[in-house]
Amino acid sequence: MAEKYQVPAVLRANEVLRLIAAEPARWKLMELSRRLNVNKSSMYAMLTTLERMRWVDKLADDTYALGSAMGEFGGAYFRQHDYIAAFHREAGVAKRRIGETFQLGKLEGREVVYLAKEEADTPVRLASSPGMRFPAHATALGKAMLAGLPEETWLSLYPDGEPLQRVTPHSLPSRDALFAELRAAAAAGVAYDLQEGVLGFCCVAAPVVDSEGRVIAGVSCSMTVHEWERKQQQAEAEVREVAKRISASRQRL
Repeated sequence: MAEKYQVPAVLRANEVLRLIAAEPARWKLMELSRRLNVNKSSMYAMLTTLERMRWVDKLADDTYALGSAMGEFGGAYFRQHDYIAAFHREAGVAKRRIGETFQLGKLEGREVVYLAKEEADTPVRLASSPGMRFPAHATALGKAMLAGLPEETWLSLYPDGEPLQRVTPHSLPSRDALFAELRAAAAAGVAYDLQEGVLGFCCVAAPVVDSEGRVIAGVSCSMTVHEWERKQQQAEAEVREVAKRISASRQRL
């Protein structure tokens, strides 16, 4: 039923923008036309319209990059999440205490969307940034947030028989394994990622809740496996406290 109300031109523009976002200064008109199976005149009209709206910029070599309007949209998106300022304040302090990286994310379906990052000055760093998406089942952030949802929602998001993406050899192999971890996370108040999303890195996360106890975001602390062996307990305590303080700041609004 939902597909009945979709606008094909908007869907196509979304495909164009995603390609350009993934590889700026890579795509020319004809390449986009061939890739998306759109005739040249229609693609030209679309790109010209997007350029006028500053959604894309045409570069000197006739390739395209995202335009300034997209940056404005992105800034507005992050500003509407008023707990981001609280995250930077609280996680910035925790980062200095433990010397590891903290991230803030929200759940969208089966994905985590990263909203903010407090990066520690460490030799090895996570290749993540605000706006990136990642499978929720392969992250401590995702599991911490999923754990706060009703089990009926888990069943809807992860239908029986549908395989989970194996991001690394350590990723959870099945829905049953994921649900077992979510139940444990719900009981413990924290969730873990033991090299499930990025080889060589471990992570612990806790949920951020609103005044009614609904999960609205999650906070994580990530580090190398070597550091995890000696900092796990401190990391757990730090994410609990940061998440608690952000939740409290939300409840005062």
